[in-house]
Amino acid sequence: MRGSGCNSPGLLGTDWGFQTLIERGGVDVLQPDLTRCGGFTVARKVVHMAERANRLVVPHSWSSDLLTAASLHLTAFQRRAEFVEFNTSQGPLSRMLVKDPLRMEDGYLRVPEGPGLGVEVNDAVIEQYRIG
Repeated sequence: MRGSGCNSPGLLGTDWGFQTLIERGGVDVLQPDLTRCGGFTVARKVVHMAERANRLVVPHSWSSDLLTAASLHLTAFQRRAEFVEFNTSQGPLSRMLVKDPLRMEDGYLRVPEGPGLGVEVNDAVIEQYRIG
């Protein structure tokens, strides 16, 4: 291994930031967060950069099943996907934002296959926690 592990996902919001990290940061795992890095457009660029540099990409998906669903689609896009970050918290804003929460089965998460991200937003939970 070249470096000391992963980057801090919240600190990088551009593809050039990840490119700099690949070139100078000495990390082996890049963790773009789809909510912070520029969405799928930038995250796909990061995947391509990582593949050319023989680095892993494990999308940062700690906040909710909405983000995890999006991250699973990015992971499925990769040629070399080895890991998935999955928050096991049972809080309502982690698990209940979607009508059918994601579940790990035998150590695996399935990529949702429905329309869009493959999950349906739970509007009742949105209403319950709406501010203002």
